[in-house]
Amino acid sequence: MLNMPRSNAPLNYFPLWKYIVIVVLVVVALLYALPNIYGESPSVQISPKGGNLLTAELVNKATSVLQAHHIAYFGLTKEKYSMQMRFKDTTEQMKAQELLEKALGKSASVAINLAPNSPAWLAAIGAYPMKLGLDLRGGMYFLLDVDMQTVVENHLNNIASQLRTDLRVADIHYAGLAVDKAGQRINIDFRDAPTRDRAEDYIRDKFQQTMLTEKQVGRAYQLGVTLSQSELNNIKSYAVQQTLEVMRNRVNELGVAEAHVARQGSDRVVIELPGLQDAARAKSIIGGTATLKAMLVNESADVNAAVNGNVPIGSSVYYTKSDQPYVLKNRVILTGSAITGASSGYDQNSGLPVVNVTISGPQVAQFSRVTGQNVGKGMAFVLVQKTFSKHKVDGKDVTTTQTHQQIINVATIQSQLPSRFQISGIGSSRMAQNLALMIRAGSLPAPVQIAEQKSIGPTLGLQNIKMGEISVTVAMLLVVIFMAIYYRLFGVIADIALLLNLVFIVAVMSLLPGATLTLPGIAGIVLNVGMAIDANVLIFERIREEIRNGNSMQASIHAGYERAFATIVDSNVTTLIAAVILFAIGTGAVKGFAVTLMIGIVTSMFTSITVTRGIVNKIYGARNVQRLSIGI
Repeated sequence: MLNMPRSNAPLNYFPLWKYIVIVVLVVVALLYALPNIYGESPSVQISPKGGNLLTAELVNKATSVLQAHHIAYFGLTKEKYSMQMRFKDTTEQMKAQELLEKALGKSASVAINLAPNSPAWLAAIGAYPMKLGLDLRGGMYFLLDVDMQTVVENHLNNIASQLRTDLRVADIHYAGLAVDKAGQRINIDFRDAPTRDRAEDYIRDKFQQTMLTEKQVGRAYQLGVTLSQSELNNIKSYAVQQTLEVMRNRVNELGVAEAHVARQGSDRVVIELPGLQDAARAKSIIGGTATLKAMLVNESADVNAAVNGNVPIGSSVYYTKSDQPYVLKNRVILTGSAITGASSGYDQNSGLPVVNVTISGPQVAQFSRVTGQNVGKGMAFVLVQKTFSKHKVDGKDVTTTQTHQQIINVATIQSQLPSRFQISGIGSSRMAQNLALMIRAGSLPAPVQIAEQKSIGPTLGLQNIKMGEISVTVAMLLVVIFMAIYYRLFGVIADIALLLNLVFIVAVMSLLPGATLTLPGIAGIVLNVGMAIDANVLIFERIREEIRNGNSMQASIHAGYERAFATIVDSNVTTLIAAVILFAIGTGAVKGFAVTLMIGIVTSMFTSITVTRGIVNKIYGARNVQRLSIGI
C-alpha cells in the first residue's frame, strides 16, 4: 500500500515560487543562448605594434587600402588599442588580410578573427555566442622553434660564472676563462701545467656533468670544459618542457579557452588557439617570446669609436628602440630564468610606467653582489629575440638565424639591488603591461621564434558545424517522435524538457569563460539527448507500474517521481564522475567531449525532473483525474 504524505497541500502541487524559479531560469537560458542564432562574421583585427594607441592615421590608411582594391567591408569597430573590420565571407576576409599586411608592414599586427553579430542589447548583458574549437571555427596556429644553441650557451655561461668564483676560492689561479664564440665549450687558460692539473681534478670532482680536454695554445696550458651528452640531452629536454609550461601560462593569461600547446619533435612547440577573441593581441604576446638579460654599461668606452668598429675587448655595442648606442660589457649579470614575477605599475616619483620585477634562485646573490660593487654605474636590460628564415639552397631547406637585441632600459645603479626592483623607461603603460605579462607568465630558457604561423579558415569548420547540427537534429527528432507516440502527452512534456535541456547546454557553454564547443563536444550533446530522456522514461514507467498496481492517478504521479529519483541520481552521478575524470586527465578532443557531457548531465537533472514535474503538476495536479495520457 502506498504511504501518502501527511500535508494539507495537494499531492502533486508546486508553490508559486517554484514556477517563478523555473520561468526565470528558462528565460535567462533563452537570453544567453540567443546570440548563437545570430552567428558571427569574418573579420580582420588590426592592432598597432608595441602596445601603441590606435590612431586616425592608421584607420584611414587601412580603409583607403581596401577601398583602392574594391574590397567591401562593414561594421568597422574602433577601440582604444585595435580596430575590427567585418566582411561578408572568408574570401574577402583573406584578401583584406593579405593587402593590409603588405600595406601596414611593421607598424601594426593584422589577424583574422570572427566577430559576433549579436545585437547591442545582448552584448550589454554579456550574452555572446559559444566559443568554437579549431575544428569548428578555425583559429590561429603557431609552430615555435626553441633555440637550442642558446640553451647550451646559457648553461655554459652559468657554469663559467660559477667556475670563476669557485677557482678563486680554491686558490687556483687562471689566466683566462671564457665561453668560446661557438658557444659549445669553456676555455680556461693557465700559466703552467701543474695548476691546470689541479684545476682539472677540482672540476672533474665538482662538475661531474662536464667532460674535460687538455690543449696547449702557444705558451698557455688550456683546459676545455664541455657538457656530457647526457647533460646536453637533459637541458635540451628541460628547455622544451619549460617552454611548454611558459606558453601554456601565456595562453592562460590571454584567456584563450581550449588552447592546445604540445611538443613537436625535439625542439619545437605547437600552439593552437581556437575561438580567438583578440587574435592580434595573441600574435603580439606569443610572438613576443624574448629573453631578458641584465648587463653593465662600459663607462670607460668611447661610444663613437665603438660604433665605428673600435669596440673594447669584452664589450659589445647595443642599441635602444630609438637607435641610441651603448657599449655594454659582455658579462650577463642576470638572465630571464631568475625572474619569478613581474607586474606593471607607475613610479611613485615620476609617475611613468614601470615593471616591478621579482627574482629568486642562485643568480640573486651574484646580481646583488655585482650591483653593490657597481653603485653609480650604468646597467642595461636587454631583450633578445631571434628570427628564423627558411630558403632553399640547391633544393634543400636551409634555416638562417638572425639575432635582434634591443636595450629597453638603461639606468644608474643607485644602491645594491635586492630580489625586488623596477624596470623603467619602457614607454607606454600598454608596453609595460605586455612586458610584465611575458615575464609573469614565465621566463623562457632561450629565445623562441615563430617558425610557422597560419590561420585556419572556418570553411571546413562550417562543414563540421552543419554535420553536427544534422546529428543533433536527427537525434532530437527521433527521440521526440518516439516519446510523443509511446508516452502521449507525457512524452510531449518530456520533449519540451529535452528541448529546454539543449537550450540550457548552449546557454551554459556561452556563459562559461573556459568552455569551447568542439566536434567531440557536439558528440557529447548528441549523447546527452539520449541520456536526458532516460530519466523521464524511468519516471513514466514507474507511473505506469503504479497505475497497474491499482493506485490513484495522483498517487501514481507522486510515486513515479519520488521513487525513480534515487535511481536517476545514482545513474547521473556515476556518469558525471566518469566525465569529470575524462576532463581532468584528458586533452584536446577528450576534454571537449567531457565538457558538454558534464554540463548536459547537470542541466538534464533539472529539466527532466523539476521542469517536467512542474508541467505535469500544472496539468494534472490538484484535480480528480480518472485517466492519464501516458500510453497505458
